[in-house]
Amino acid sequence: MSQNKKYSGKIDVNNIDEWLSSTGFLFPQNELQLVRFNELYADYDFKLKDASIDVKAIITGNHCALKTTLRIIENNEINKEIEELRMVARKGQVLPDNIIEKMRQKHQKKDNNGEEQ
Repeated sequence: MSQNKKYSGKIDVNNIDEWLSSTGFLFPQNELQLVRFNELYADYDFKLKDASIDVKAIITGNHCALKTTLRIIENNEINKEIEELRMVARKGQVLPDNIIEKMRQKHQKKDNNGEEQ
């Protein structure tokens, strides 16, 4: 099995923290680690270039999370069909033929080979 000679002998137990800090897995702690980190990620497209992050608000718990809203779009035809099916289930009314056909297609049993029985 071949070994990668580029880093052979450079990474060991004594300097693993140095490498982790230089590659961004730990925070850079000195100027050399910061320079290495900047060189490694020089071509990275940072998405938050114009955004500011309020670290103090995050630490103190005063940050405001983004709120999302859910918009439910109601369609009268869908609601009417759902209501018809509810009534059929409650009162035992006769289902329309198109609904029965959909149910048959959906519930056809298949054998082990994936073919219809």
